[in-house]
Amino acid sequence: MNIKISDNIKRLRKAKKITQEGLAEIFNVTPAAVSKWENNETYPDITLLFPLSHFFGVSIDELMGYDYMLIEEEIKKVKEEIHNTWYVNNDWNKAKELTIAARSAYPNDYEIMVNFLFFTTGGVSDNDPNILIQNEKEIIKVCDLILEGCDVENYRLEAINYKAKVLYAKGDEESALELLNNFPSFYHASGQKIEQLYKKGTKEYYNQLTSNLYELAKFVGNKIGKYISYDDKLSNEEKIDKVGRLVKLYNSIKGDKDYDVLVKVIKDAVKEVVHRGKLIGFSNQEIGTLEEIDTEINR
Repeated sequence: MNIKISDNIKRLRKAKKITQEGLAEIFNVTPAAVSKWENNETYPDITLLFPLSHFFGVSIDELMGYDYMLIEEEIKKVKEEIHNTWYVNNDWNKAKELTIAARSAYPNDYEIMVNFLFFTTGGVSDNDPNILIQNEKEIIKVCDLILEGCDVENYRLEAINYKAKVLYAKGDEESALELLNNFPSFYHASGQKIEQLYKKGTKEYYNQLTSNLYELAKFVGNKIGKYISYDDKLSNEEKIDKVGRLVKLYNSIKGDKDYDVLVKVIKDAVKEVVHRGKLIGFSNQEIGTLEEIDTEINR
């Protein structure tokens, strides 16, 4: 270990314009512990060395010589594992476990913070007030870290969204709606504004228009899939029948370039029903039927 680690922590902390108390809060230690690190009375616990290195963005010659590029690669692999565990394998508990561990190991990564909020708030439980209130302190803490230090607008909006969820769970609907009413509409989304940047009829305009169209198709497909999945007036059999009718429409238009966008809407809708079916009590046989349909249209 670099015997200058105490000097490095103090120097890097001041460069980030963060107090000892602030650093202690981020790494869940006491301010006294940080003071001892910087006064060379103790070293940070070995489990904190890599997270500290990443947080400060140090070079190989700083802190303990940990390779910054290596930790970036580790984070990338962790994010991929979380994504595959949840969105591919639908293993909620494992994905949550991985996310909590990632939040502890890499406390400065804002994407991991957003994933942490998703799993901490219950994810598929959505607006369960018990879960939100139970985890209120940690949710607000992470939201504030994002809002104070992150310049990625999508992550900042997610933080505001989760703050609104907590407010609503506590019975303060007015404040929750006040936060969310400031969100941009579809017409003020970045893609829409980029489209308006270009002169109509140019290649740049058409490319951005196409990009916006397919992004919207994905969004609509997702909503249709949820609309079918959570329609409490329908039995599972009737939901599967609706999916079957979507597939009939798909079969009638596939291959026709004029309907590419509708084809994408249908594919994403079916995929969403398959995903949701595993979460809302479809039998193995029903899920098998949906998976066969999904495989058929994605060949």
